[in-house]
Amino acid sequence: MKEAISLICLVGFALLPVLVLGLRMVFPGRIPWWSVVLIAVGGGWGLAVVSAMLNDGPDTGAGHVGALFFGWALALLWFLPWWLMYGVVHLFRRRKGRPPGHDRGPQEKTGDR
Repeated sequence: MKEAISLICLVGFALLPVLVLGLRMVFPGRIPWWSVVLIAVGGGWGLAVVSAMLNDGPDTGAGHVGALFFGWALALLWFLPWWLMYGVVHLFRRRKGRPPGHDRGPQEKTGDR
């Protein structure tokens, strides 16, 4: 049973940034950036600690102590690539939504060559 709960925590840890950033993309005005980062890093930290404590045994060492002190860093490192991908997708969505002619320089807008 402990292994199943630990696996659920690890899957939740892996999917949490995707879910939070997906909600941010769908509802951009409702979720501020500070809460996105806090939920992703804080929630990931909590899930890492729970998973490490469930896997704790006499032969596993002090994994729960590492998760307790550095689980936030692991969650932040896991969140950053997803945040970068969010930014790239957001950039492409914003550029695709521009009307024609807004991506050219001022000399090309006038038609003079």
